[in-house]
Amino acid sequence: MKKVLRIVFGFLGFLYFVIAIFAILCLLNKNEYGYPQFGKRTLFVVLEDSKDLDYKKGDLVVLVKPKNDDVKEKEAVFFYDMEFKKNTINIGIVEKKEVVNEKETTFHVAGKSFSSEYLVGTANSSTRYHAIGGALDLILSKWGFFFSIIVPFFIMFMIVLFKIYIEIKFGMKNDN
Repeated sequence: MKKVLRIVFGFLGFLYFVIAIFAILCLLNKNEYGYPQFGKRTLFVVLEDSKDLDYKKGDLVVLVKPKNDDVKEKEAVFFYDMEFKKNTINIGIVEKKEVVNEKETTFHVAGKSFSSEYLVGTANSSTRYHAIGGALDLILSKWGFFFSIIVPFFIMFMIVLFKIYIEIKFGMKNDN
């Protein structure tokens, strides 16, 4: 029974360690808009249900930035909305596409125009994970990170210090 419990707690500890490392990597790899970005991939948590598209609150969407030529009219896109200096990602359908030069394209979505610099990804090139985004959003928040990562690590550190103290104070046990 002890062996089974040791294996279960070992697995849970390993899983917790992997989640903690992933959360730290997400916090260290935020782009200038405040979203975790790994190369061309951006992690986005849907905060409210989409009316036009099939995205629900709490979905985690991994967006891959496409080339400007790959984005077609009538295609669903994710873009940084810089209105009112709020760095949010919006979802919309491209109504019109204007090529400015070979590196720059202007997209028109729901009455708004934005440069290809603010394009994050398309719905076709994205990967969606249902209900994982809510947990990621909680862990990456200030208080969520504090209580789910920092406090448990501090408690584990204190337990190790206590065991070292007991070992030094009372000496090593002889198992003879």
